[in-house]
Amino acid sequence: MLQWNLRSRSARRRRRPEIKVEPLEQRVVLSADIPTINGIGNNLNNPDWGSTETELLRNTEAEYTDGTSSPAGDDRPSARVISNTVGDQESDATNDRYLTDYVWIWGQFIDHDIDLTEGASPAEEFNIDVPQGDPLFDPNGTGTQQIPLDRSIYEEDADGTRQQLNQITAFLDGSVIYGSDDVRASELRTFNGGKLKTSSGDLLPFNEAGLPNAGGPSDSLFLAGDVRANENAALTAMHTVWVREHNRIADELAAGDSSLNDEEIYQLARARVTAQLQAITYNEFLPALLGDGALAEYQGYDDSVNPGIANVFSTAAYRLGHSLLSPTLLRVNADGSTAADGNIALRDAFFNPSAVTDEGIDLLLRGASLQNAQELDTQIIDDVRNFLFGPPGAGGFDLASLNIQRGRDHGLADYNQARVDYGLEPVSSFSEITSDPILAAKLESLYGSVDNIDVWVGGLAEDHVPGSSVGELFQTIIADQFERIRDGDRFWYQNLYSGAELFEIDNTTLADVIERNTDIDGLQENVFFDRAVLRLELADFGTTQVEIAKSGQDLVISDRVSGSVLAVAAIQDLKQVVIVGTAANNERVTVRAGAAAAGLEGGILFYGSHGQRDRLIVTGTRHADTFVVDGHSVVLNGSEVQAFHVENLDLRARGGDDVMSVRRESAAKIRMFGGNGDDRLFGGEGWDLLSGGNGRDLLFGNGGNDDLRGGAGSDRIFGGAGDDFIDAGEGHDLVFGGRGADFILTGLGFDIAFGGPGHDTIDGRTDRRRVAKKPPAPRSGEPGSGKSDSDSKKHNRSRNDAPPQVAKRQELQSGESAKQHRSDAKSEQGRRRTGRGRA
Repeated sequence: MLQWNLRSRSARRRRRPEIKVEPLEQRVVLSADIPTINGIGNNLNNPDWGSTETELLRNTEAEYTDGTSSPAGDDRPSARVISNTVGDQESDATNDRYLTDYVWIWGQFIDHDIDLTEGASPAEEFNIDVPQGDPLFDPNGTGTQQIPLDRSIYEEDADGTRQQLNQITAFLDGSVIYGSDDVRASELRTFNGGKLKTSSGDLLPFNEAGLPNAGGPSDSLFLAGDVRANENAALTAMHTVWVREHNRIADELAAGDSSLNDEEIYQLARARVTAQLQAITYNEFLPALLGDGALAEYQGYDDSVNPGIANVFSTAAYRLGHSLLSPTLLRVNADGSTAADGNIALRDAFFNPSAVTDEGIDLLLRGASLQNAQELDTQIIDDVRNFLFGPPGAGGFDLASLNIQRGRDHGLADYNQARVDYGLEPVSSFSEITSDPILAAKLESLYGSVDNIDVWVGGLAEDHVPGSSVGELFQTIIADQFERIRDGDRFWYQNLYSGAELFEIDNTTLADVIERNTDIDGLQENVFFDRAVLRLELADFGTTQVEIAKSGQDLVISDRVSGSVLAVAAIQDLKQVVIVGTAANNERVTVRAGAAAAGLEGGILFYGSHGQRDRLIVTGTRHADTFVVDGHSVVLNGSEVQAFHVENLDLRARGGDDVMSVRRESAAKIRMFGGNGDDRLFGGEGWDLLSGGNGRDLLFGNGGNDDLRGGAGSDRIFGGAGDDFIDAGEGHDLVFGGRGADFILTGLGFDIAFGGPGHDTIDGRTDRRRVAKKPPAPRSGEPGSGKSDSDSKKHNRSRNDAPPQVAKRQELQSGESAKQHRSDAKSEQGRRRTGRGRA
């Protein structure tokens, strides 16, 4: 069981905040311009930006076959063939980051807040050819079957190029709740106390006005701000929660200030609900999907930023959620048992209001917190790949085929061109897209060339960015889009609210909103992650240094500065521990050997914040340990600890004869400290610090400009390639500088030092030394020498005589960070900034 130390939570968010609206804040919000329902006028200089019925942005090259209108990909296989080849999911495959069903439920909910592109009128067929003998769509082998699809609504730009339209507002403005046109917005209101309409059971109202709705205008379907509210029961449940939240806030406003009229209450509640939608999306959802730190920090409203939706975002990248869908919606009682009527298959939850009216929303919302979503990859569950909205041949569709075909309809750039257009390096082989050789072979058999891949398929096929559930291209596209939505919104919540109100909004979680508006209690604090994930954000505790250790059968997280315990959790209840850094520098997470070896299924993760000197420190046992750096991970005796966006990875042995090595290079600086014992330390190809400590140690710098320190004991040190600094330390040491311009400092003892190829400096420091020179070389000034006298002689200087860059290094104490003396060897830091949308 997880326990938070309440005495240490003064800076931590308060769970279930009951937001109280202050009269002053009410007047500030009401005195400001109120955002229009259709988004017009948000940007005073460009009033149409982000409004309804505007063109999707072309952030990538249009690849229509005829240059202006004919669908792309006429030389590619049928979308159904591609779906059958790479999209067929034969078994359950839950994601490896413990994301729950809420990641796709919320993802769909906010997608319906920011983009909608319906079919053209009159309709233009662009049907999908079904391969002959398709077991579901052509079981009789006619070879004439098609999956129906109409092309999207569009306008032609000044060049005559077809540009599709976004029919709702691009802003994350709650239009999914309130609508994007005045008719729908008005029909949803009671005009009494600022509240929205509901039906029996405090559910969504039915479509008694016969307004346009996906699934038809029938009054048996619910009415909501977006026409797609009935698409599945989980989505309908989420809509219901937010109508209730609006009405809860409206009641609170009315009770707190009797002078407010209906319109004022409605607008104040709408602003508050929108603020919460924005905060949850950016504080919880996007970090869960993209990984922490994927978006740039908010710098305030920028009227030069167009928040419009990019075509490649809505038509390809953000359709990644279709891969996350679970085949079953769990319906769970308060005691954890399955509801009397059982769970519901997703294929049976489409346009099925009875799944909500008969059982309510609590069972579905509780179940979503208990089930992990599928892995994000090219594979799609049968419920939407073969049974979308009905069985094959009887109204059913293949969602994977529809996504591929829609991208071609919109003339989207191919996968590699999209990478180039978003500032990424193009790939030259299928193995660069995915490390799965079977998938790479399938892609090659379908497309032949990496320059002809449908962007939705290529984006899903990419290996995930470490610490994320998406590949590089989709992470870049989605981050760019959500940065522009935020930065280009004059009514963004951080511009409207301040002080305590802003604090409360920023710290409202989706779990808070659900529990306030249902009979559900006991949800995990972050419902986007499995409840067995312990996620601790340093900003919540006002600290930058924590330690994770094992105590009995518990994991204990403590503040290294104050010593206070921040969290305690039973190991048997945990699958993963995640530590999230702040914007501060010099953040340190220390993982003790017992914690690393606790056997957590998902291990321990630390997300730094790209700050300077952020550091993961992994300490060993008092026995012989094996440390391996594997990219962004440190593996201690087979147990993995991962770090992202950090400057340093520190490996610290405590005793025994330890082995430290690099399997895959890391973007971070690697520092190895052997401690007591006869240790073997092997650096990587970049800059490393290797410190042997006490004992007879063996140090290999390998590539890079390394800092190697033997310490006490008779050590063997090999610098390897690069311009290395080597301090032999005490004892009878044997030193080989290797290739490069090395500086070798021999220590107290009978040392032997070989400089190796390159312009080396060997400093003996004492009278008790023996230096083995390089093989005889031409005298200075002789043909072929290429050296001055000082290059070809052994240098016997004091520390004060050493070159400045070396003298500075000599001042560093063993165990402390060494600065690199050549800028071209510094590790690349910082993250890539994504591009802005083009109008």
